[in-house]
Amino acid sequence: MSVVLHSVALIVLTLCPCLHAGKHSVPTFLHRVGESGDLQDVNHPSFKAHLQHAFAGKDVTSSISGSIHVSSYMVSSGDDVVVSWEGVAEPSAGDWIGIYCPPQSEENDYLDFMPVNVSSSWAKGSGSFPAKLFNMRDSYQFRYYQLRKGQHAAAAISKVVEVQPHEPTGGRLSLGDEQDTMVLMWTTDSKDDLIVEYCTKLDFPQFKVVPADQISTAKYSADQMCGPPATTVSATTYRDPGFQVTANMRNLSLETVYFYRYGTKGYPLKTTGQFRTRGGEPRTSRFLAFADFGVHYRPYVWQQPGAPMIGEILANVTQKSSVDAIIHFGDLSYGVGHGYIWDQWNWLVSQSAMYTPYMIGVGNHEYDHAVAAPGGVDISGTKGLGFRPSWANFHNDAMGECGVPTFYRFKMPSKHCDGNSVFWYSFEVNNVRFVMMSSEHDYSPGSIQYKWLEQVLASTDRTAFPWLIVSLHRPMYSNESDSESDNIVANHERELFEGLIVQYKVNLMFSGHYHSYMRSCPVVNGKCQRAGTAPVHIVVG
Repeated sequence: MSVVLHSVALIVLTLCPCLHAGKHSVPTFLHRVGESGDLQDVNHPSFKAHLQHAFAGKDVTSSISGSIHVSSYMVSSGDDVVVSWEGVAEPSAGDWIGIYCPPQSEENDYLDFMPVNVSSSWAKGSGSFPAKLFNMRDSYQFRYYQLRKGQHAAAAISKVVEVQPHEPTGGRLSLGDEQDTMVLMWTTDSKDDLIVEYCTKLDFPQFKVVPADQISTAKYSADQMCGPPATTVSATTYRDPGFQVTANMRNLSLETVYFYRYGTKGYPLKTTGQFRTRGGEPRTSRFLAFADFGVHYRPYVWQQPGAPMIGEILANVTQKSSVDAIIHFGDLSYGVGHGYIWDQWNWLVSQSAMYTPYMIGVGNHEYDHAVAAPGGVDISGTKGLGFRPSWANFHNDAMGECGVPTFYRFKMPSKHCDGNSVFWYSFEVNNVRFVMMSSEHDYSPGSIQYKWLEQVLASTDRTAFPWLIVSLHRPMYSNESDSESDNIVANHERELFEGLIVQYKVNLMFSGHYHSYMRSCPVVNGKCQRAGTAPVHIVVG
């Protein structure tokens, strides 16, 4: 039988040029930058510099001389507002405005702050700055502080800024275990009266409703994770993540465009989503592939220069053309124990993930931990600290998250060959099989993941799936030379399972970790081979 090898169109996106995947700064909520343009890190001691002085007390109002105004007192996730102030007596360049969420937070538990001297008119006791707010299921308040007699005293306090109740935020699609199933996830503040409606006509003349038994909710807590800062409850670290909703749209027609809306009954539904199902006649498959994203939305700051640009590209491509799936193989939000980052990142990717299935893998910044999970077994089912061979540079890169937020925020199709949720699984689109591995878990011969990988590769019908693509976060091949420890890991990947991907004629292998783009020749054991006889390795981070 002849096999028609339909093409695979891949757009690979790299966020920043040739930077090593080391420790990353965590943007503050407002994504502040310094005078030199450097990202301000929420973990830098300067973020808590105000705590060197006591506060007069949040209920002390005798020091108030001015007022703070916000351009809108009801916001949806991702809304831009302008914060302005006026009438402040005796302003100083050291004055600052704290953002508090929830409004009843103690003075020292601010979500972020803005120095008043960002505004050119601060010396007149007035000024303004822009802010992007997100629905984190709590209201906001802004407070202007001055240092008086060794204490921070409030010179102005804003009215409470409310967030839309029951707003469905961070909508994201993923492929289901069955070809005729699409999974929709979102985040909201309640688990009651949830609804998903879908149809093939945009005006919803005849829509179907997802049955209640196909909608589920889950929420993760600080005590499920593996250490600080992820286990520390505060405005900037662990905060209530809301309910993660999963809805299964089943029995869909193949190769069909669907429109859908979702949310809470009695409240405005999110109506911007649409998708195309899999199946039908063989055709060219189109994917967007990358790793290492993050949230920083001020362009050209070196830590994460591409987040806004990549988010815009993803949204434009997925909303205006036909893309079968987005493949993101690890290092997703770089939340690393800071809950607000996950809300910001889910909002950013939802602009594309509401139109195209967003298929993810785990990287070191989702999983690696230095403290064992409660009970000694983490969310992936791994005991203790997980895969820690003597040659590996696996540390505490997830800062205590140990995969928990990733596990709850995404549902991947893992039934085939008994995959392991978001950690390792496989899926098919048209004539392509994708195999998503975890470079953070044991892949040595005899391990659970190795046996699973061998079973998936061996069971792949190459007539039905002439394209076989494997991805994992850490690369097996790269030309980076500035990290000997990463090169040692790559060498061991080749030693431990390169034989499998060669034996089963894998076409492509995707990885990230390095924030750059690299592509190999067809290669085995470090030596180039004839085209079509060995996997090509692509690094895109």
